[in-house]
Amino acid sequence: MNNFTSHKSPKRSASRRKRQEEILLVSLGVLFSFICVSITAFALYFGGYNPLVFPFHLTATAISQRNASCQALIDKAIQASDSYCGRTNSNSVCYGNTTIKADLEPDATQRFSERGDIIAVNELRRLSAAPLNLDNNEWGIAIFKVIANLPRSLPGETVTMIVFGNTTLENESGSMESFYFFSELGRIVCEAVPFDGLMITTPDGGGVRINVNGAELTLMGTASLKAVKNEQMEVSMLSGSGRIVSNGQEQYFGAGQKVSVGLGGENGVQSISGPSTPAALTQEELNTACTMTGRYCSQSEIIPVSGVEAQGQLQNQITFTPSPIFTQTFTSTPSPSITPTNTLFVLPSWTPRRTATPTRTLTPVRTATRTATQIPTRTSTQVPTFTRTATPTSTPTPTPSSTATPTNTVTSTSTATLTPAPSCGLISSTALTNPNPNELGLDITNNNVAVITIDSFFADWVNLSTSQKLDKLLLNGVEIWNKADPNPPSDIPSIDGDWVNGADLTVPGLTSRNLVVRFQNNLEPGSYPVRITFDNGCQVSGSVTLP
Repeated sequence: MNNFTSHKSPKRSASRRKRQEEILLVSLGVLFSFICVSITAFALYFGGYNPLVFPFHLTATAISQRNASCQALIDKAIQASDSYCGRTNSNSVCYGNTTIKADLEPDATQRFSERGDIIAVNELRRLSAAPLNLDNNEWGIAIFKVIANLPRSLPGETVTMIVFGNTTLENESGSMESFYFFSELGRIVCEAVPFDGLMITTPDGGGVRINVNGAELTLMGTASLKAVKNEQMEVSMLSGSGRIVSNGQEQYFGAGQKVSVGLGGENGVQSISGPSTPAALTQEELNTACTMTGRYCSQSEIIPVSGVEAQGQLQNQITFTPSPIFTQTFTSTPSPSITPTNTLFVLPSWTPRRTATPTRTLTPVRTATRTATQIPTRTSTQVPTFTRTATPTSTPTPTPSSTATPTNTVTSTSTATLTPAPSCGLISSTALTNPNPNELGLDITNNNVAVITIDSFFADWVNLSTSQKLDKLLLNGVEIWNKADPNPPSDIPSIDGDWVNGADLTVPGLTSRNLVVRFQNNLEPGSYPVRITFDNGCQVSGSVTLP
């Protein structure tokens, strides 16, 4: 037995040593492979590769080439959108770059399927923009133009809202006063656009108050917005001031800051929490802003505004109530005496600015000073003519007193004749302003019950540049003339082309309408007088001098 045991022992020892050697070799192989992978990963990381952002197979060179291709596509898409949508009127949306899918109202009158197509915002139900796709050369962009509605916004000023990338917008109110939007999550394709969403820009001194995903948002400046279903919506302020009200809580924030609200509810995009405290912008927000606007590429390009400063700026514009006031904003109606010009975003605070019409009290004075000398020649068409100027008032002085006897009978006859015709004293306009570098604008108010119609337009404009042209006239954002006149003065329609066929030139009774005079290039220093004559002979006029 001992001999047998002694005979077997050396064989078992050799087998055990062989297995240990095999295990050691396998372990060394695994360790070596791990070290190689780690070294490679570190090399890729420090070479610019981020496995959370780009596919694993891309090298640093491939990533650089991909970003260059992205930037080229982005630049081309933005330039195309500017070219196709440069003439978008207020209260309209333009198809900027492929691809956009839209659901329109059944009675929509225009198509919305190709770049450059423009429709009224109230004809749009839902819009979805395509994500950035290098293979298909796609990056969906839609551009909205809506009326600035804070009280100190100048007449005719518009807010620009750009929908870009993998974003869906639902026009809940039909007028963009209230909408829902969200962006789908997906792999980041380009470093230049880390997220998809909205970019909103208001004119200097103007602003907008809207309802986004159930939260009331007030903006004066430039902001980017992104929203992810059942997660959160972020509003990043790049310039100016902002205020958000959600779930009964408000938060002010300024340039260089962002706030967020939680999203949920049945559709996943309803605001369900109060706003967060303001936080500093990240490089992600700055990258997107830099791509979309060419500005705000770094923190040094942003003029910071604190929450306290933002509150002061916005409260100086409009007085807010402690509770959310969105429902009050859009259910309130203006004073029945005058309907505001801009009906897209009508706030009750517009009413006091519109109701003051100092020319109403002048009507009885003017009729009294003109009855003595105009008796022999007055007809129903002459009365409006004399109310436009005060120069005839000096002529009654030498008139013999004997001629005053028939005054009563002529006055009564003249009054009866004037009854159907609108009174010039009840037609007025705001001061002529320069709302945009290449535009003049004013509001025409008709406090008569009868409708008036624009009969002619006259403007004497300084033409220091040979390329300058009077390009268009717009009434409430709709073109009424577009013949492009390069030679001042402009007299429309008698000399410089007729009105746009089918254009609505009317100002209904008890309403106001905004007239915009658009030039091809920015206006140069000089004086720009404007005069509008109506079908009843009445006129409104204004002049602005640019330094």
